[in-house]
Amino acid sequence: MSAILLSIGSNTFAKTNIDKAKRMLLFLFPDIVFSEPILTEPEDDKYAYLFRNVLAKANTEMSPEEVIDKIKQTERAVGRTPRDKYLGRMIIDIDLIQYDGRILRPQDYERDYVQQLLPTLSDLEVTIPGMPDTADTITDTEITEEED
Repeated sequence: MSAILLSIGSNTFAKTNIDKAKRMLLFLFPDIVFSEPILTEPEDDKYAYLFRNVLAKANTEMSPEEVIDKIKQTERAVGRTPRDKYLGRMIIDIDLIQYDGRILRPQDYERDYVQQLLPTLSDLEVTIPGMPDTADTITDTEITEEED
């Protein structure tokens, strides 16, 4: 089981589109937890509107490539099209920024909103299949420490 960190953002009907993406991600990752949303200024001049950003943590058996494929499918299902960027709108953007303790997108990981929201995500508990419930759980922090 690998812990993942996703960054989710939108600047067009942001609450609606992020809520739709969250419902779809919950189907893919049943134990997913989301941070509270935060509004941020766009970092690129082509975007005129504020972004709503959310972080999400989950555990998965999928490889990083499979996770990326699933989140790209989710973006398309929410309504993202290739021309949106050129029009200055971001219907939905979902990025895999960390997988199994490895930062895959360092530039995104260092963004202010990621660093601000990261401490607000509660530790995930991973129940080991075949073991009794809460007494035999480990947190994603313990998983990372064991693999280092």
